[in-house]
Amino acid sequence: MNMNYFKYLTIVMLALMTGCNNFDSFVVTEKPYVNQTSVQLYIGEHAGDRNTIQLVSSPLGKSYVWSSQDPAVVTVTQTGLLTAVGEGITTVTIASDDDQMVVDVNVKEFIPLTGFTLSTNEVIAYWQTSTPIFVTYIPDNATDVNLEWSSSDRGVAEVYSNGLVKTLATGRAIVTAKYGDLKQTISVWVPVTPEKMDKSGWSIPGYNSNSDEGTIGYSSQQRSDGGGVPSIIDDNLSTYWHARYSGSGSNYPHWFIIDLGEEVTIAKVSMARRTGDNRGQKGYQVFTCTESGAVNLNDPTTWEWNDQGEYSFDSNKDGHQEVSLPIREQQYPAARYVKIYIADKYRGSNNYAMVGDFSVYVSQ
Repeated sequence: MNMNYFKYLTIVMLALMTGCNNFDSFVVTEKPYVNQTSVQLYIGEHAGDRNTIQLVSSPLGKSYVWSSQDPAVVTVTQTGLLTAVGEGITTVTIASDDDQMVVDVNVKEFIPLTGFTLSTNEVIAYWQTSTPIFVTYIPDNATDVNLEWSSSDRGVAEVYSNGLVKTLATGRAIVTAKYGDLKQTISVWVPVTPEKMDKSGWSIPGYNSNSDEGTIGYSSQQRSDGGGVPSIIDDNLSTYWHARYSGSGSNYPHWFIIDLGEEVTIAKVSMARRTGDNRGQKGYQVFTCTESGAVNLNDPTTWEWNDQGEYSFDSNKDGHQEVSLPIREQQYPAARYVKIYIADKYRGSNNYAMVGDFSVYVSQ
């Protein structure tokens, strides 16, 4: 190495040493922290202790300066105690010698909850069903609306803080929504899952295998097409009941009655169209009659029929279409006889009703 190299190296080192002396020294600042960065406070005769809050600053043992941007909304002591004064939105600042933090403050009038109603007072659902319960608060601008929810039997029905009821097992439970002395209850019933009824004991009242005319048990039949009225209860979708079209034919309304052979509790019924044929009915009405309600077995028009509702039917769909019957006083209807009535308003593309099969699902 020559002398010029050492001379150059010496100049560089001196320059670096001189430059380092010009850097400012590193300064450590002490930023204050507060246990809450936003605060909700209340005023008014019902506010109680909701109009104050004690904030905690850290590091502990240090001296900070507290200040309110708007003392007409909230005041603050030098220990961090906030007191609501008037409605509004403002900020509180906590400052050290070289840094600060800001706390957002919202002050509103406290409006007490004086009552509430629930969207229903009963839930009837099968296992593993979730049912939301909606609450109407009185007044609707009440400040605190946090209800306490509970279930008398959490093994049957669980209820969550948002009012969602989930059924977990067969049985009954009471769900309670409570706020102070205010209380509302919901009766929960989880029935046994319905089972399809065996049809071996079923029959059609007044069935006549030698005629297409109607009897006490049906409006008419076309024996030569599909198998006649008994096809409704043979569990075979390749057979079907067709209303009479030979001779003078028939027209809406069409109907049939099934004797279940015993009185049962009916949860659902199910009907299937004539397979592959979309010309049939588009709805029907269900009536039921108990065993004691059928006094004169030769005249079903005198029976005590109970209307179980009207249901739409997709005539373009093969296979069974199930519908649930209404529950009254937490019970499905008890019946020995079922009548299906197909009014003119459910007319298909021609004058004739057609049913491939009909089933009943019973509940214990």
